[in-house]
Amino acid sequence: MDDLVKSIPVLSSLLLVERNGMTFLDALPILQNGILAGALVALVSAFLGVYVILKRIVFVSAAISQISSLGVACAFLVAGLFGHHASEVKSRFLSGPGATSIVFACLAAIFLARQVSEKRITRESILGIGYLLPAGLTLLILDALSAEAHAIEDILFGNSVFVSVEQLWVQAVTAAAVLLIHFVLYKEFVFTSLDPETATASGLRTRLFNRILLLTIAFTIAVSIMSIGALPVFAFMVIPASAALTLTERLGRAFVLSVVFGVSSALVGFYLSFVFSLPTGPAMLTTAGLFLIPGGARTLFLRWRPGGGGA
Repeated sequence: MDDLVKSIPVLSSLLLVERNGMTFLDALPILQNGILAGALVALVSAFLGVYVILKRIVFVSAAISQISSLGVACAFLVAGLFGHHASEVKSRFLSGPGATSIVFACLAAIFLARQVSEKRITRESILGIGYLLPAGLTLLILDALSAEAHAIEDILFGNSVFVSVEQLWVQAVTAAAVLLIHFVLYKEFVFTSLDPETATASGLRTRLFNRILLLTIAFTIAVSIMSIGALPVFAFMVIPASAALTLTERLGRAFVLSVVFGVSSALVGFYLSFVFSLPTGPAMLTTAGLFLIPGGARTLFLRWRPGGGGA
């Protein structure tokens, strides 16, 4: 394998780069689960992100992300009260923090999907509370479990280097299930997202489809946080879709571009984190941010060109 890589100049310069006495090619067997998990998270999150941006529910996804993180922290807190070590809890993905993360996220999605009728408490206020209160409680739990905070922070803030086989399988099944739901209900989701009034007038159960859409977003966030952390998951759900929608007005093309940007960010960011010994989550996030540059340049060009009219 090494001889084949060395025979291809570009490939050899990329894969045989050395860090701490180990080449990227040698490290691949250790890193492959993390790379695959990051790519899967980026693919599904970037796809869903188009709906997040178009429906203007960025702060809904942010609130769900924080509430899901609180679920993870609560799992460690309860386990700690019963004398279980953080490493033991972390290894029980489906029966431990993974389960509580999913439950908290789905309950939050169901609640946030409801229309707020109370005039004194706006939707924005509820989202603010849903973001800030769980964030504060999570920090308090981290402080209470300071001796085991590192294991929890790996989940909450991103450490996609070491992903278990179980986590990878759960991530793959989640990605397949979410994408299948969106394939089957694509027209309904698009119609209710872009023109909810007409969709309702046409007899579509708009609220039901909104709930299903939010539940797929919540489930994806909850499972993905356990794989690569909350920060990169939220980034993949916002940045690639924003970059895609600044480059095209066609919805189908926006989905494709968003997925390409997201997966590319995950792969390149993971590679750069190895080469330069950077934190993996922030490296992927920063790489995703680079894809905003072409769209920003296009927007400025359209705005300032003669006859652009400030478009």
